[in-house]
Amino acid sequence: MYPNVTSTPTLLSKIISLKDSIKWGEILDGTKKTLDVISQAIPIYYQVKPIVSNAKTIFKIAGALNTNNDSSNNIEQNKKEENISPNNSPIFYL
Repeated sequence: MYPNVTSTPTLLSKIISLKDSIKWGEILDGTKKTLDVISQAIPIYYQVKPIVSNAKTIFKIAGALNTNNDSSNNIEQNKKEENISPNNSPIFYL
């Protein structure tokens, strides 16, 4: 009677068959775990961000302190040399 016609699956039938194979519980569980990790990581990011951004400044300060100590040692040695006086008069520093 009618010739054998093979029909190709339509888009709607593919979506319906895909709906049955999706495990919504696993998808929602995975999404919840991901959001939990993100909610814990965001505060850590905001706490560490200033430390990382100020790292260059910290090294500059440390370098300045080291050079300042060298010059202050020279000043202290000069003051010690000045403190040695033959008379016993007091020395006042202003």
